[in-house]
Amino acid sequence: MTLQTSELIVVGPVTEVTQDIQLTGDLDQGAIEAGDYSSIKIGTLGTYFDHLIDADGQKIGELFGRAEAIYKRESDGHLFNWYHEEITLEDGTALYDGPLDTTEARKGGITRLPIIGTGGRYEGLLGVRELRVTNARLLNDVKFIFFPDFSA
Repeated sequence: MTLQTSELIVVGPVTEVTQDIQLTGDLDQGAIEAGDYSSIKIGTLGTYFDHLIDADGQKIGELFGRAEAIYKRESDGHLFNWYHEEITLEDGTALYDGPLDTTEARKGGITRLPIIGTGGRYEGLLGVRELRVTNARLLNDVKFIFFPDFSA
């Protein structure tokens, strides 16, 4: 079976704007917001609450996330975090739960994360969350792409 792009459910692009961010430990919050994450150590925990804003400036959803720094690769210093994100859109919900090379993501390229629909229109659908990091409080070009349910 060939998948047609018209069968995909695409939400976005939207801008994800952090409304609240809380980090544990002895951290330089100003440096982190400026993009310097050197004060984050293994075990650092954080939570964040973001608004999802469409091209017209309207809020179309929100995202609540938790992250924990779990690993720093010795060979290149890349920091990995484990994320748990609960995504609420106007017509359903989704979840991302997994690792992310945050050092690579902060370089500004497109990062793709697997998501699963947990409610509404997206219930049971697999998908991808695409994002491009601009700074600690702003993600641009965010898209949520859900694949059709071929089991029906």
